[in-house]
Amino acid sequence: MERARKLADEYKVKAFGLLSSFLSRPQPDDIDIVYEEKRFDAFWRVVGASRFEYKRRKVYRVTVEAMVKEVELLGQMFNTRPDAPVFELEGEERCIEEYKEEVIVDAKDGQPGNFAKYINFLSHEISSTEALTKDGALVVALEAKPAFLIRQVVNNLIKPIQADKILDEQIGITQLALYFVPVYTFELHWKSKDKRVTVSFDGATGELMPKANKITERLRKSFTNDEIFEFGKEAANFIPGGGLAMMVGRKAIELIDKP
Repeated sequence: MERARKLADEYKVKAFGLLSSFLSRPQPDDIDIVYEEKRFDAFWRVVGASRFEYKRRKVYRVTVEAMVKEVELLGQMFNTRPDAPVFELEGEERCIEEYKEEVIVDAKDGQPGNFAKYINFLSHEISSTEALTKDGALVVALEAKPAFLIRQVVNNLIKPIQADKILDEQIGITQLALYFVPVYTFELHWKSKDKRVTVSFDGATGELMPKANKITERLRKSFTNDEIFEFGKEAANFIPGGGLAMMVGRKAIELIDKP
């Protein structure tokens, strides 16, 4: 908070730039910080992978010169087709297809956002939101449900396979994580003009955020790891028949630290 407050203090004259003219620019001592707030915005990250191994019969058509009528290959004689200078080989293919799917969305409303930049920041696990709110910080309401996101990822990982024999097929949720990012918001008051401006700073990057807003309500209750990821029964219903195996990765709640 001390570092964020210093950023707000350095920015407060510029914050009123659009409301002031060259002749009536505010002085730093005429602007007070009248409200400050630390909150945690949150986003979900779901990563999944699928792997399909199978065999299928296939006919290969090999083009030859027009005068060729027979081809001996691997001790076997092949006749060219009467209507074209080609001969056919029948074989069995062993195929492997692998796919990856990732969804990163705002935990408040399920909408995509610029959250990928936080993935490589220093982070640590917490066991409940009490670790976030013990200093009075607020947590945004979490409306986006992980079960829906898992279903979305799994559906995108299921692929149509043209196979004669399935050797192995897997769908895995390799990561399901809820990240919390600190945000610092300040309301600035230009006393002589009685004007107010709200600014927010990203606690992970230190950057001024394009939109500033105060949190409207506290999280009504704390929640634990197990409560957030209570999706086991639902997840079992996501998987269609055909021997698909779902491997659910380590459950994690992660908190972005300030740099």
